[in-house]
Amino acid sequence: MRKARSKQQFDALTRPWRDRLFAVALRQAQSREVAEDWTQEALLRAWRDFAQLTDQVAVYAWLLKILNRVVADDVRRNARRDQLAPMLTTGDAFLQQQACTSAGPFEQAVQTQSNDQFMKAVQALPDNFRQVVLLRDIEGLNYQEVGEVLDIAQGTVMSRLSRGRRLLASLLIRTESGDGLAATSIHGGKPT
Repeated sequence: MRKARSKQQFDALTRPWRDRLFAVALRQAQSREVAEDWTQEALLRAWRDFAQLTDQVAVYAWLLKILNRVVADDVRRNARRDQLAPMLTTGDAFLQQQACTSAGPFEQAVQTQSNDQFMKAVQALPDNFRQVVLLRDIEGLNYQEVGEVLDIAQGTVMSRLSRGRRLLASLLIRTESGDGLAATSIHGGKPT
């Protein structure tokens, strides 16, 4: 009886957030199937650790934290598989020319991009920057909430957000100028 009540309580607390959780996963994944797998794994881990949930008001943040770990584990596992692939890197001169406080180029580039182009640019960001940009700019979490979800300090959130926005702006500007995202992939924060 107690197990059934726990299952009902778990369903009641997580059901309202499942679509948003999937949307967050979808923004980070390369395909819908991967996002579905990440969401399912996050919910399985949440069920396994349900007894650890102390603040039932912060269920969404708790689920995002679990999803973040699922994504990080999967990305780390895939990175180990891909370590043998060669990677060419270039300098960061283009990004250094773009002032991080200048709002003009970023907003202009975002306004001229389709949603698909914008999301492809977001997906091309390195994981640590992509996660912060998604949680802050798209999901609307504040710095403290982003820090709690990602388990990082608020200053780190602000730094990664600034750098992530600059990288995203660089990708969008290159897309707008015709260089395209196909030729612009970012690894470790440097264009390749």
